[in-house]
Order: sequence, then structure tokens, then C-alpha cells
Amino acid sequence: MQLPLQPRLSDYRGSDPKKRRKADEHNAMAQRVVDHINTLIANDQAAMQQYLWYSVARDLKLTVEQVESAVMYGGHNGITVGVSEEGRRALAAYKK
Repeated sequence: MQLPLQPRLSDYRGSDPKKRRKADEHNAMAQRVVDHINTLIANDQAAMQQYLWYSVARDLKLTVEQVESAVMYGGHNGITVGVSEEGRRALAAYKK
């Protein structure tokens, strides 16, 4: 897994405006989720970090299902991330 985390985007490009709007809404939500997790990772000095979907969902007022669908990697309950020095440099923009 490479840092920063990337969102799992909807690639709908059809002509149905309702489906296109739904894809755009999902993509905006997915970006918000990974931006939040990347910020958490960047501001934690631990080499191994774990984030549970329910905690991220609570932070962002989303459902667990929305959060799980937004992140490219991870398991059923969350994601565990090993953070190298290279990863820390890649996350510099997220550092508070």
C-alpha cells in the first residue's frame, strides 16, 4: 500500500444524469474520507497505525458502509498502515 491513501472512485461516465450525480457525490465523499485518514496518519508518529471504519464514520458523520466503500485498501472493519520515512514525506501536505 502506498501513501497517501487514494479514494476508491466511481468511474461512471454514462449519459444518465442521476447516475452521474450519484457517482460525483460518491467521489467527493471518498476524497473527503481519504483526506481525513491521511491527515490522521500524517499527524501520528507511530510506525504502525490502525483506523477503524466506525471511528472514521463517526468523525465524518457518514455510515460505516460509506467509509468502507471510499478507501482503496483495508479490510472489513478498518485499515492498518505501516508508515515509513518515505510515506511520511508523501504525507507532508496533510501535516498540521
